[in-house]
Amino acid sequence: MRKYIIKRLLISVLILFFVSFLIYLLIRMMPMSFVERLAMQKSQQPGAKSYAEWMAQLNSVYGLGDNVFLGFGKWLFNAVQGNFGDSWQYNMPVLEKFNQVIGDSMWLGAVSIVLEFSIAIPIGILAARKQNTITDYIITVVALIGISLPEFFFATMVKLAFAVKLNWFELYGKVSRSHYMMSYWGQVLDIASHYFLPILTITIVSIGGMMRYTRTNMLEVLSCDYIRTARAKGLPEHTVVNRHAFRNTLIPIVTIFGGMLPGLFSGFFIIEILFQIPGIGFTSYQAIMQGDIPFSMFYMVFMSALTLVGTLLADILYAVVDPRVRIS
Repeated sequence: MRKYIIKRLLISVLILFFVSFLIYLLIRMMPMSFVERLAMQKSQQPGAKSYAEWMAQLNSVYGLGDNVFLGFGKWLFNAVQGNFGDSWQYNMPVLEKFNQVIGDSMWLGAVSIVLEFSIAIPIGILAARKQNTITDYIITVVALIGISLPEFFFATMVKLAFAVKLNWFELYGKVSRSHYMMSYWGQVLDIASHYFLPILTITIVSIGGMMRYTRTNMLEVLSCDYIRTARAKGLPEHTVVNRHAFRNTLIPIVTIFGGMLPGLFSGFFIIEILFQIPGIGFTSYQAIMQGDIPFSMFYMVFMSALTLVGTLLADILYAVVDPRVRIS
């Protein structure tokens, strides 16, 4: 297993190298007139660096005056040292801005994923155990509704119902205007109330697919010979399902979990934009819309790295869930 992990890490580093080169190549393909005009606009903002300083930074970090390969080498040398340049949109180092916003995205993603697994997996197992009953039909309909609902549509309906009509929650943002005049627990409740609708939206939209995956794979496992043997031995049904069948059902779920890792650390892009949660997704959207080259490139490389890590983590968890994978 150790050799396998080392091998996969080396392959992931190689893939990330080529992906970073492609992203850098796209950045270099932008017309220099656009870059110069953008640098001029940023230099005119209050407290911003001068036009010459912006262009000097770009030439230093991205090697715009050199050929593509030499320029990428300079960028890679700076990136390995943690120097991704200064954000044009936020007038601060890219990593400093990243550290300010990543916490909000992690909380939003972590709570949503925990709720999704906690709700979808037990309900999916229940649907499999109650196959072709009214319970199964209701769960299937709810799952299909969740799969079919676009995030932006459901988020709009949720805001209309709970924020506009009922006025229970705020439409946008992370905190209220009076947040800093509240007590500690008042501030905690204020943040939680702002996070409620985004988390509700992510959870409802996501659990449908997870429920279907769990139900389908549980039905397949329950029809296996070793499950019939366990039942023939007189084992209780909950033991057969929870101890013998559930572990084999986890394999496709592990695949889904590996794909969720980028969302956990890189922000739920659409949700953060719709609710204006100041996480990495919303921050990156603003940076991209404003032509913030340093932050945009960092975000794309960061997303690529998380995707590779999620894939590797899923492969490792396969061996934990299924010993046959570990043996082979």
